[in-house]
Amino acid sequence: MKKVIILFSGYFIRRDYTRFGIEILKKNFLVNVVDCTAWMYPAFYKARSENIFKFKEHVVITCKKDFLIFSKQINSSIIVDFLPTDKKSNWIRQQLKKQNKKNLLINLDINLIPSPKRNIIKFLTKLFGLLGKPKKFIQEILKILKQKYYNSNKIKSDLTIISGLASLKKSDDKKKIPACSMDYDVYLNVKNKPINNKISYAVFVDQDHVNHPDHELLNIKPPVDEEKYYPLLVKFFKKFEIETQLPILFAVHPRSYQCRIHKLKNLLDGIKYEVTNTAELIKNSSAVLLHSSTAMSFAVLFNKPTIFLTSNELKNSWIGPRIDNFAKAVNSKLINMNENLNKQLHLQNLLKIDESKYKNYLDQYLKVPNTPDVPLWEIVTRYLKNY
Repeated sequence: MKKVIILFSGYFIRRDYTRFGIEILKKNFLVNVVDCTAWMYPAFYKARSENIFKFKEHVVITCKKDFLIFSKQINSSIIVDFLPTDKKSNWIRQQLKKQNKKNLLINLDINLIPSPKRNIIKFLTKLFGLLGKPKKFIQEILKILKQKYYNSNKIKSDLTIISGLASLKKSDDKKKIPACSMDYDVYLNVKNKPINNKISYAVFVDQDHVNHPDHELLNIKPPVDEEKYYPLLVKFFKKFEIETQLPILFAVHPRSYQCRIHKLKNLLDGIKYEVTNTAELIKNSSAVLLHSSTAMSFAVLFNKPTIFLTSNELKNSWIGPRIDNFAKAVNSKLINMNENLNKQLHLQNLLKIDESKYKNYLDQYLKVPNTPDVPLWEIVTRYLKNY
């Protein structure tokens, strides 16, 4: 059987085992997930290794030597590339192509989101604002130049998997596999399950803007302060519950639950929460509240009204423009919680859906029109078997 090697770095949890289609791929290929986290982000891996989901096909790479030893087994293999674009990742790609030109390198462009256009004036204002801090200014310039260098030196993939028209437009690869997003796979898995909504509720899709593992992994400053964020959020939720008669169900982000398990009850101060399948919670809800979560996909797929929440703190952070852009993409209500605590909420105005915008979001980001209505990895498997 042909080998499929999945290159990965990050925080691998049980959910990823399904999202990466490992059981589907194993029906036709020998599969290994080559986890480079311990080598690329040693401190992060050490701190979270107990919570990383491990399984038979999971291979941990702790250093360059580990990878060179393992790579000897990779001959004429299919390489599914989930790595970032940086020095070590580029070296890994070069090594695999250098070792065997028949290795098939697959890029994934499958989980795009609506991104705001880069505001050059705002960017330059921010950059030149650092002129009074020479050290930070130089660091920022070097960071930009370094990333441009890594992007320009990344080996071109042989195939790209795309999940929507936005991916199709962005990709310049000649060979593409038109497919769907990982969220669409989850949707297919739950869409025919019986509806379970004895009590009407609104679900809030948590992104954990305080403790999300990606902040630590990517060295990103959290956009909010815990002591400011949760009190405002809870205050707004309680106002929402009273004025709309819809109780809030807080859908805890699965990747960061372990960070907050000991204090979530106190942080939410009586707001009910669940750590379970977010897609099903959205399917069974009456409305979806969120900031800029990719779980927006499920609201679109299950045709649920969306209400976007921001705050003064969020608005002034790096996540602010992203929240605005999500709301614009589907033409949904955007509420600044700081400014609306004393304003009456009218449920009938909040539950409107712009059908054309939802359809456009589906086509642009979730599924290439006219592709088979089957899971992503089944589409990929069919393509590879005939490649």
